[in-house]
Amino acid sequence: MPRYRVTISGPSDEAMADLVRKLQIDVSHHGIRHDPDYGFTVDAIVDEAQIHTLETSGYQVERHEDVDEAGKARQQEVGRGNRYEEARPQSPPQ
Repeated sequence: MPRYRVTISGPSDEAMADLVRKLQIDVSHHGIRHDPDYGFTVDAIVDEAQIHTLETSGYQVERHEDVDEAGKARQQEVGRGNRYEEARPQSPPQ
């Protein structure tokens, strides 16, 4: 099941605390932010089932990206082998 990086908005700091206490959402440790237009917000990584639970509980959820897909794409950027192998001087035979 894909997981998404999301921003969760709620009406109060108490509602945001309930994310962890009652809904067992693992929020990012950047703290709760308060925005006059959106209320209180936090970032988290959640799956589809958790998004559904959040939305039915009255929270607004803004999806950003599928972190599993992004992780796989970033792994393709990682080099293979030892890039220093050719640069290392060879020892003379003894």
